[in-house]
Amino acid sequence: MLIIGINKVLKMYNLPNYITSIRLIFTIPLIIFLETNNILFVWIIILFGGITDYLDGYIARKFKLKTKLGAILDPLADKVFIIIPFIWLCKYEVIPFWSLSVLLIREFLISAFRGTKENGLPALKIGKYKTLFQFISLIILFSNFNHFQIQNIGMIFYWISIALTIVSLFSYLRIK
Repeated sequence: MLIIGINKVLKMYNLPNYITSIRLIFTIPLIIFLETNNILFVWIIILFGGITDYLDGYIARKFKLKTKLGAILDPLADKVFIIIPFIWLCKYEVIPFWSLSVLLIREFLISAFRGTKENGLPALKIGKYKTLFQFISLIILFSNFNHFQIQNIGMIFYWISIALTIVSLFSYLRIK
């Protein structure tokens, strides 16, 4: 009985779409804290973004709350939330410009393909792994651990995410 009530409330307010919207709104403080070099708050917001990305998808699947709006908003929130800190890392020469360019090209192409599909072109597993590795790399790279080995681990996760970026692009192109 309690689960039926919870499901009704979740459907009425579509909690996953609210969570995704909050993640989009949090890009504003993310930009502000990046601009002011307040790395601790950047790290907290990125961690929050990764958790909310997982939660909105989990709740949408578990309670059958998938919507067309959610299929558009969630990937948009992911892209904005991930690309902004990567641009900052490129600006400070932590990551090379060419790798950011590869990431941006992939994201623009996939977004264009999603716009041509009725169901918004659902995310492939490899795309979900790419996003996971991107979030992990950002969490590590923006952590307060300035130890060389920790930062190297962050860069390893980044390069794995770039490899997954390329592989996932070709996977989506096969679907198209």
